[in-house]
Amino acid sequence: MGIDTKNKLLLLGILLLLFASYQLAINKTVMLKGEHQRLGDQVVQFKDIPQKLSILTQKDRHYDSILGKMDLVDTSIQNNLLRTINQEASKNAIKVMDFNQPHIYQMGENNLHTFSFKLNGDFTNILKVIHTIEQKGNFGEIVHVDFEKKKNYKTNRYSLGATVFVQQVK
Repeated sequence: MGIDTKNKLLLLGILLLLFASYQLAINKTVMLKGEHQRLGDQVVQFKDIPQKLSILTQKDRHYDSILGKMDLVDTSIQNNLLRTINQEASKNAIKVMDFNQPHIYQMGENNLHTFSFKLNGDFTNILKVIHTIEQKGNFGEIVHVDFEKKKNYKTNRYSLGATVFVQQVK
């Protein structure tokens, strides 16, 4: 065996030892390091779970208190709106003359529910009722108010009526 053959065998042996050491030691170390990093990230996520759960519980209580202030029960929005209008009308000496079925208009994926009702009474008291409806509950927005002054010829007096449209997107 010549020196050339010995050098070739030595080089081949070194390459085999490098490949075997990579397969037996280095490859497993790299895989274990990646798994260690992944598990470390999971530990960090799991440490935050009690804090996140506490924050979600506080948000749940806050939203429940807001819903409690709105005084909504599990009936339909139309019933809640009518109940709120009647309560405010009795407080402010307003008469509810008409409460119509909601008009439903489909616009793309959304439905627009428009509730219309008529009120009779004093201007400022009608405005108080409208303000309360817009602020107190989650009924939607007041999209139109039409005031109309009418004369009652039997009593020879004027009365103020308001037609109100409340629109809600569902």
